[in-house]
Amino acid sequence: MKTRELLITDDIFKDLRQDFNIMLRRILHAMRSKGSDRGEINLKLKIVLSHELSELDSSIFGSGTKEYINPKFEHKVTSTIQMREGLIGKIEGKYKLNSEDGKYYIQEIENPQCSLFDEKD
Repeated sequence: MKTRELLITDDIFKDLRQDFNIMLRRILHAMRSKGSDRGEINLKLKIVLSHELSELDSSIFGSGTKEYINPKFEHKVTSTIQMREGLIGKIEGKYKLNSEDGKYYIQEIENPQCSLFDEKD
């Protein structure tokens, strides 16, 4: 049985690295085609340690069981492109906000001074 140090570079994580590389290529392509300057890749690795039993069969010691920890890894690689779009506007003037029965109303505040150009009712 071969024993090796558990590192991200180990073959056990080959699929994880391939999926990350695929996502990296996809997000770069999408960013360039959509004109985005920001993107994000997230890697989530779930680890479950299962306690299991193995059967021992030895001609010297006889048969029996031994407990061992079986690690399981599940990964998810996701990406997000940050696109920012918007329109800017402004409402100017003098308004009063009123509330009645849970509804909101806006009322323009009239200038109390009359000018020569004001229309008469």
